[in-house]
Amino acid sequence: MSSSSPQNERASLRRPGRPRLDKSGASGDASEVRDRLLDAAVEIAVEQGFDSAGLREIARRAEVSPGMISYYFGDRQGLYQAMFERVFARIREKVDAVLDAPARSTEDRVADLIRIQISSIAADPWLPTVVMRELLARKESPIREFIGEFVARGPISMMIERLEAAQAEGTISDQYDARMLAMTISSLSGFPFLVLPIVGPHLGIDLDDGFPDRLIEHNRKLLSTALRAHSETA
Repeated sequence: MSSSSPQNERASLRRPGRPRLDKSGASGDASEVRDRLLDAAVEIAVEQGFDSAGLREIARRAEVSPGMISYYFGDRQGLYQAMFERVFARIREKVDAVLDAPARSTEDRVADLIRIQISSIAADPWLPTVVMRELLARKESPIREFIGEFVARGPISMMIERLEAAQAEGTISDQYDARMLAMTISSLSGFPFLVLPIVGPHLGIDLDDGFPDRLIEHNRKLLSTALRAHSETA
């Protein structure tokens, strides 16, 4: 009759299917390893396009075993989707906090939405570039559909809801289609980050650490004047 060794007992208790971490710098809890993989995937997506990167290269940059990708994300598509989910989850949390704050006026809330969009993009400046690449490179794909649904049903839908409520209250002008207005606000927030790395030096506009605050203030002033109800401007 054979007896189980301590090594065999430990192996039987190990979670089935979980790969071992590499010996070289792959220590850390689950959330840390997951974030390292996402950070590495973002770097590669910006540098060369996500489709051009091998999963081994992503794992190498994250300093973990390639098996960690399948464990945490399932496959390449799951990893790619998780990149966007992490950003949108942060934005959604901030937007929910703004809309749930009863003391904020409508104008303040619109200004807060502008600030959230711009500061979120500034924190993840890769987002406009990768989204644009996705839109141009693919006509149909699960990721394209995911981006469309998540953005439309998330931050943009919440912005439309807030703008329509403000129009009903008479605190901002009702001459605009709230859906188009939400798209305008989103464009004013995201487009500069997409083009300024190319045209900024020719225009004398620096995409430096202070740029997000300057853009927030510019958009706030512009939109507060444009959206003011007729009764307030008369």
